[in-house]
Amino acid sequence: MKIFHVLHGFAPELTGGTELAVEALARAMQGAGHEVAVVTGSIEVAPSERVDELDVDGLRVLRMHREDLYFEEWPKTWSPEVGARFAELLAAERPDVVHVHHWIRLTSDLVRIARAAGCATAVTMHDYFTTFATPVRRHDADEPEPPDCSVHVGAAERAEALRDHRDDFADEIRAAHLRYAPCRAHAAGVQATADVEFGEIGVTPPPLLRVPPRLPERESRQRRLVTWGSLYPDKGLDLVLDALFSIGSGWTLDVYGEAHDPAYRDRLATRAQQMPVTLHGAFTPDDLGQIEADYAVLPSLCHESYGMTIDEAQCLGLPIIASDLPSFREHAAEKSSVFFPPGDAGALAMVLLDEARLQALETPAVPILEPAERVAARLLHDYAAAQRGERAPLDGDVLMTPERRARAMFRRAERRNWSACQRADRKAPPDDFLRRR
Repeated sequence: MKIFHVLHGFAPELTGGTELAVEALARAMQGAGHEVAVVTGSIEVAPSERVDELDVDGLRVLRMHREDLYFEEWPKTWSPEVGARFAELLAAERPDVVHVHHWIRLTSDLVRIARAAGCATAVTMHDYFTTFATPVRRHDADEPEPPDCSVHVGAAERAEALRDHRDDFADEIRAAHLRYAPCRAHAAGVQATADVEFGEIGVTPPPLLRVPPRLPERESRQRRLVTWGSLYPDKGLDLVLDALFSIGSGWTLDVYGEAHDPAYRDRLATRAQQMPVTLHGAFTPDDLGQIEADYAVLPSLCHESYGMTIDEAQCLGLPIIASDLPSFREHAAEKSSVFFPPGDAGALAMVLLDEARLQALETPAVPILEPAERVAARLLHDYAAAQRGERAPLDGDVLMTPERRARAMFRRAERRNWSACQRADRKAPPDDFLRRR
């Protein structure tokens, strides 16, 4: 089979969790004898007619671009320019299967374009972008609210844009022959926050790409916590600091990971100076193997699509203190874990003060993890079934019709004109905007 994996970014430009998981699957499928390419968006502003072809360590990568203003913002996910170029790419390349992993920086109708080109299609919903218009969903968010965007978009337009976004992606997900999520809890969460039935959502767990070595067994546990990963407010590190501050002395915390927002990084550094907290910065799996800790604390404030840190903690042999999230519960060893309500620093403090409960936690066994080759084999089996016509897209009325999209674009343009006429402080476009158009 000739297979296209499509997503928002890829190495060497971008190397987040989704990018690494897709790379592992693409290489496994290539290793199984299939012709595989990765089609990716880019943060580089360039004409949409341009497609860069790269060789990333033997993997073919086709990088597409956008040049319109604010193209990373959720109200502008749909791009007719990228859609037209993607259709041309499919006509020229003629892949058998198109598997879409994300739409940001590309366009919201990738699956429908691939369907029209005669391809078998699959989607993996790696986060909540399809239903919440943002990758993250806070633990207490049951109903989607319009996410923030640039100041030029008012509240009424954001509300309308969110309705359009949700219906557009309802059409997109239902158009796929195959639908997947990283775990059962995430599949249930995405379906529960959608307005229409998505049908069967399979599970494709991400391969654990950075398997840390197991820590030596300890005769007794002390009061040493460790956490790791990308550092930003929704990951809940501030909550741990609040809990430690309320307890006073006795516990220490080691933090591995980078905070890419300078203001947040400075705030963490200031707080850490006044507490028994060490910020180690960027890390590798080998660095985790050298830590001196007794418990992993995983305090996320958002619904995780999987929670790879749970698997990593169990590989290390660390008992887990974690936010009570469905995805964490799904693959954390029950006798090795204790959970607290997400966002509740007081509840976390009470857990840390319950020494008997913590000492009773068992050392977790190394989890049974599926290698990328096994996940890829299941996907290849499903792809073949879709090609044979055994897996059909869902029937139903199209919600985001061309006429509705045209009306939405017209109203958006009218709002821009009104804003330009009425607001003297409106920020002007770049000097070369008209020339570049």
